[in-house]
Amino acid sequence: MEFELLDIKNDYVFKRIFGEKEDILIHFLNSVLNYPEDEKIISLTYLNTEINKDQEDDKETRLDVLAKLNNESYVNIEIQVQNTYEYEKRCLYYWAKLYEQQLTSGKKYKTLKPAICIHILNFNFFKDKEYFMTKIKPLDTETRKVFSHDFQLYFLEVHKIPDQYYNELDKWMHFFKGASKETVMAMQTPEIEKAFSTLEYISQDPVARAKYEARRKYELDYNTDMDGAREEGLQIGFTKGFQNGKNEGEQLGFVKGKDEGVQLGFAKGKNDQKLEIAKNLLINNFSIEMISKLTDLPISEIEKLKNT
Repeated sequence: MEFELLDIKNDYVFKRIFGEKEDILIHFLNSVLNYPEDEKIISLTYLNTEINKDQEDDKETRLDVLAKLNNESYVNIEIQVQNTYEYEKRCLYYWAKLYEQQLTSGKKYKTLKPAICIHILNFNFFKDKEYFMTKIKPLDTETRKVFSHDFQLYFLEVHKIPDQYYNELDKWMHFFKGASKETVMAMQTPEIEKAFSTLEYISQDPVARAKYEARRKYELDYNTDMDGAREEGLQIGFTKGFQNGKNEGEQLGFVKGKDEGVQLGFAKGKNDQKLEIAKNLLINNFSIEMISKLTDLPISEIEKLKNT
């Protein structure tokens, strides 16, 4: 093979394979959803893969693959390469849009069907667990009874897959991680073989490669800008906080004596440092919850800071 395979985790490539080949998508969905045999997905209808955004700066963010299943459920599949640190809320927003958009004018709430969001992640999202799949549904915290099956989130973390595959979903995860042709052929799963052949075909198409590179450049630029803004905000916060703390500590030291001044200056400086960092993170639109985690400040204090 004289050409380099494109990365399946690029959302353009992912969409070309799973957004155009119905049999491939059906097999993948059945592997994830794991319905009983008599409830397996047998057909689907592809829907508009773009999601309209209210904000101009979000126009590039979209659903990767959107489809309606034969059981009338709606499914959205997204592949995400890098953690943008607001992913939790982004997932909820996508699910809400997928559910809300079903209710067109004149329809009743009872016509709403399950909305299923599947997120394939190339980063460690759930740091407190080792298994690569996480399934989320709303339930009663006391009885553990599921409140509604309309809300379903699936997370598949590529980095957590086992070395060996034991079922069809394991095989798909190895495919996402970049399994070789020999490995794919040894799986003896026609749909995964077809997905790999499609990947080979796309990888040799100059037009497809150009679109792949364009999308890849957009993602790299976006992630670089986000990282730069985040680092700049933290650096400004640490610098200002340290200087303010140092100055105030020195002043208190002169008034109350060397030992007491050092102690108070350190304590006060540390708190001022946290407050300054929090201010800069608020300016950079970090969530209050995330700022609390980064600075160890109480949420109430950050909210007070935001309102001043």
